[in-house]
This record gives sequence, structure tokens and C-alpha cells, in this order.
Amino acid sequence: MSLISGIQQFVQKLDENSIAYAVIGGLAVFAYGGDRTTFDVDFLIHGQFRKQILEIAKILELKVVNENDEVLQLSGAIQIDVIFANRPKSQQMLTRVKLLKNLPFPVVTPEDLIGLKIQAFSGDRSREYVDKGDILTIFRHVDELNFDLIKEYADIFQVWPEIEEIRKHI
Repeated sequence: MSLISGIQQFVQKLDENSIAYAVIGGLAVFAYGGDRTTFDVDFLIHGQFRKQILEIAKILELKVVNENDEVLQLSGAIQIDVIFANRPKSQQMLTRVKLLKNLPFPVVTPEDLIGLKIQAFSGDRSREYVDKGDILTIFRHVDELNFDLIKEYADIFQVWPEIEEIRKHI
């Protein structure tokens, strides 16, 4: 099964169950102009749908590899990481999703994707260069960005000076 057909099956089940979602991670970076190679797909889904996602995984014969309150990692014909939107900021991201020409699935806004990248490298500095590279890619390929919102995300993790440094390389 190809990555795209696997995503389509998963998304079809989300749609059938009226579960709002957005693509995040490397595939979303690709949608905004990046050239990241990715072997899995990352979704942002409201935490209230955890039980339904587990049921969908069972139907699609996806094995639960890792599960906690924040993340559900699924493996099978495709690899899927579900990040649960459990807090108001991430839940708001699901209200701002975009449909882009080059991807048939909704993605978070570029600002929200940057916010998620900030959270990722702030929580795990071993990811720093990949995530900062993704942020730079978004800066270079998206013409209009709401830097007030990006600063709001950066300030949560006290990394605004690092984001300003990345901006110097646009």
C-alpha cells in the first residue's frame, strides 16, 4: 500500500466519523514548499476522539506502537502519528486548517505548524536542527506570515531569540 492510499483510507474513516483533523509534520512542511522525505504521516486530532481513533486503527489493522495522553503512534501498512489536541491552543489550530492545491488533506496554518515545530524542538533538543530547518523552509516559501502568532508560540517556550535568528537566514 502506498503512503497516499494509506492516508486516504485513514482520512476516509475520520470523515465517516465526523472527526476534524489536520496534517502536521513533514507532510505539512512539504505542502508549504519543503522537500522533506517522510515515511509516516502526522495528524492533529482533538483529544476527545481518542476512543474513535483506536477503533479506526483496529478496523484498518494498524497496531498501537506507543500511546499516552498526548500521542498515539500506529503502525501497519502505513505509519501514523496522532498528536491529540488536548489544550485550547492546539484545539484552536483545528479551527484554522487550510486546504492547499498540492495536498488533498487539510493542513494546519503555517504559523501553527511553526508553533508545533517550536514545541517539538523545545521539548527534545535532538530534533532542533530538523525542526529549525523546517521553520526556515516555511519562512522562505510562505509569503505572508502572522509573526505575532509565531512570537506568541515562541514566547511560551522562551525561544523567540532563536526564531529571530532563523528569520535572518530568509
